[in-house]
Amino acid sequence: MSRKRWIWISALGVVAIAAAAAAWSMRDDFAYARIATGYAAKQTCSCLHVSGRTLESCIADFPADAQSSIDVTAEAGRIRASVLFGAVSAEAAFEDSYGCRILN
Repeated sequence: MSRKRWIWISALGVVAIAAAAAAWSMRDDFAYARIATGYAAKQTCSCLHVSGRTLESCIADFPADAQSSIDVTAEAGRIRASVLFGAVSAEAAFEDSYGCRILN
């Protein structure tokens, strides 16, 4: 094997190891993001449809850092909360006589 080819294979191996290490170190962040979006979707759904408040009023209940990082949208009885440009999201729906439930 030529030296140049060996250098390229070694560099690709280092990049793969670095990517795997980065993914491993962020696993807790993704778990937290899934919990946070589920909570935001359910709480916002209940706030809007059960309490009858406005979307802006419901979002104001979240901590300041969550208000700027979680994107919450409401349409036709469904609330969608997402972070990381939609990479992690959760959805909640309102049903008459039952209240709100998380869909995913």
